[in-house]
Amino acid sequence: MAQVFMRAPVLAPLAAMGNAAVAYPEADAGGEQASVLGLVQGAGVWIGASLPYGLSGWQAVRIQAFARTSQRDGIGIDMAHSGIASYSEQRFRLLYGRRIGHTLWIGGGADILRISALEYGQAATLTFGVSALANPLPTIWVGAHIYNPVQAEITGAPIPAILRLGAAWRPSDTFIALAEVEKDLERPPVTKIGAAYRPLSGLTVHMGIHGEPLRFTGGVAMHLNNVLAIAMAAEWHPVLGITPTMTLIWRKSNSR
Repeated sequence: MAQVFMRAPVLAPLAAMGNAAVAYPEADAGGEQASVLGLVQGAGVWIGASLPYGLSGWQAVRIQAFARTSQRDGIGIDMAHSGIASYSEQRFRLLYGRRIGHTLWIGGGADILRISALEYGQAATLTFGVSALANPLPTIWVGAHIYNPVQAEITGAPIPAILRLGAAWRPSDTFIALAEVEKDLERPPVTKIGAAYRPLSGLTVHMGIHGEPLRFTGGVAMHLNNVLAIAMAAEWHPVLGITPTMTLIWRKSNSR
């Protein structure tokens, strides 16, 4: 049976790190891991677009926003659109993250999923995901995310039920290395490896590999001023080609 909602558009910093974000303890790559919303300060908005495999007729757009609501809580929204003229998928997600201990954060998201096919009409359904992020050692982070555990379907087609487990090593404020395994119940596990290095205060370099077949990713994020940044990334698929991605980022951080 075919699946729907196979891969939402990815924001550029995350795409450049091989989509290895489940243990990433920052929001500069977006709020893919809802738990991080209880950790980061201030507020942020990400507006991104990609051109999957260079196909001009394929629209892929992602918008995320978050705001810290208290010393322990944060909320966010995540909107994604991907499609061609005859078929499209949309996802609207409400996110929440909370700190529940000195080194532990939890989060979750409620999703509205919608598909539209030119000859068959529209359909929508609901699902959710839960996540956790921990900092057991000063330089080590671990994360987990379960998406669609109820195995919801839409028009009889299953939405992927996904488990993600990962770890991050952050020896300094200028470097982080990430590793993650993603398991879809219908497919073999996928390994993702990524890294981010900040050689200058206004420049971050991202790189990664993931998937089967193996795909290489890379990109940069450049800070235009104290609140604005632009990130660019590219993923190379050995058969389908290159997917360029660009994201505009607005971040305003409160002092701790």
